[in-house]
Amino acid sequence: MDARTDREVRTEVEAALAREYRFQEQLSQALITDLPEQGIADVLHGHLGLGVTVEDPFGRVLARAGAHGREPFPRLTRAQRDRLVDAARRVSGPLRARHQLASVAASHGIVLGLLVVLDPESSLEPSDGRTPESDARAGSHRAGALHAIGLATSALTLHLLHRRHLARTELRLRHDLVEMVLLEPAEDDLAAEIDRRVGRASALSHDLTGPHRVMALQPCDGRWPDGEAVGDLVERAARDLDMPYLGTLRGQIAILVCGTPSAWLDGGGNAMTPWSDRGDSGGRRGDDRAARRDSRSRAAWRVVYDAFIRVLRQAPALGVGGFVDRPEHLPRSYREAMQALTVRLRHDDPRGLVTFEDLGLYRLLATPQGRREAHAYVEDWLGALLAYDADRQADLVHTLESYLDHSGNYDDTAAALHIHRSTLRYRLQRIRELSGHDLAHADTRLNLHVAVRAAVVADPPGAGPSEHLTPQ
Repeated sequence: MDARTDREVRTEVEAALAREYRFQEQLSQALITDLPEQGIADVLHGHLGLGVTVEDPFGRVLARAGAHGREPFPRLTRAQRDRLVDAARRVSGPLRARHQLASVAASHGIVLGLLVVLDPESSLEPSDGRTPESDARAGSHRAGALHAIGLATSALTLHLLHRRHLARTELRLRHDLVEMVLLEPAEDDLAAEIDRRVGRASALSHDLTGPHRVMALQPCDGRWPDGEAVGDLVERAARDLDMPYLGTLRGQIAILVCGTPSAWLDGGGNAMTPWSDRGDSGGRRGDDRAARRDSRSRAAWRVVYDAFIRVLRQAPALGVGGFVDRPEHLPRSYREAMQALTVRLRHDDPRGLVTFEDLGLYRLLATPQGRREAHAYVEDWLGALLAYDADRQADLVHTLESYLDHSGNYDDTAAALHIHRSTLRYRLQRIRELSGHDLAHADTRLNLHVAVRAAVVADPPGAGPSEHLTPQ
């Protein structure tokens, strides 16, 4: 009787070892497939017979096995996920969160992903000793389940870490490419230089020959959300828009060289309005068709803006450069995007999206020569007031701007500036004395109004040194 029991135990142990070796071999094979996350989920599901999901650090499902087309389990809320990840930093092995066992794939304190197993009956929990029949028998598909989850998590960690290193390398290459395409190509080597740029973009699976716009994005107060890489945030917004892009970071400003979002491509792959320029849409700006067209355009651009709000969790400032259909014109779109961003940032409320087409007068100052001319123009008309404001921490230029914006109406201007009429009267007198200009003269008011507008972009702030949009 004892000999037969020993044989049974030996047979069961040998079966368990064979199953373990087979499981490890399947995990190894999963890592070299085209979809390692799905392979790991399939192997673990086959081993445990339970639903398995692989998620990225933000809760996005990367792979799922055993769901049979349905959600395998309730998704963790953001608070639950944060608590789980925090607990995982202090313990080893899977952690239970209600009907789920979750194992964190992490390296050096950085969470790379999450492997979640649905276990509503708590069948993977060890016995408490009072119900020994609940222990998994050696050789059963439950035996060593926690160990199997650990092995699968280790395999997932290796894959995600390798993918992260590849992503860093690719992002550096993309950064270098963006820096290249934003430079004006030399005219004597134009064709060869464009071929080089297109070839490098193609190697990174980006078609630089199609319609593009450059976007310049700065988060609220110039601060990106803590704990998340800028590149990951931009990638998520671009994925929501189905918009191919190349990106880099200059100071706190993300520069994105963007292909056409899929929603604005027609059946032939051509860019439609509002992504394409609006010059061919017909109608005068003042008629009903133009008004409806502008309304649809604003609604469409709002979709783009909302995508960035969702990932940043706050409203940023976004400048969009003009439409280009050739790679050599991207530097112009970049200048226009920076100009649009500068105008947006110098509003009382910097949050919002501005396209270059909507800049009006500011479009005349898009070129470096135009900005130099604007600087000289501003100096001629406002130089004395700007110097006085800088020296005395006064606010005369802003007062003049508000006065002109309100068509010289004292009451409206004083209300907008939150000052008394007598204070406004004193400031306007100082403006007359310092500038030597008569504010009652119509041409003088026009020139001063243009000057205060031009001052916004005459000397725009630089974007600062460039950086990679690499994960933190």
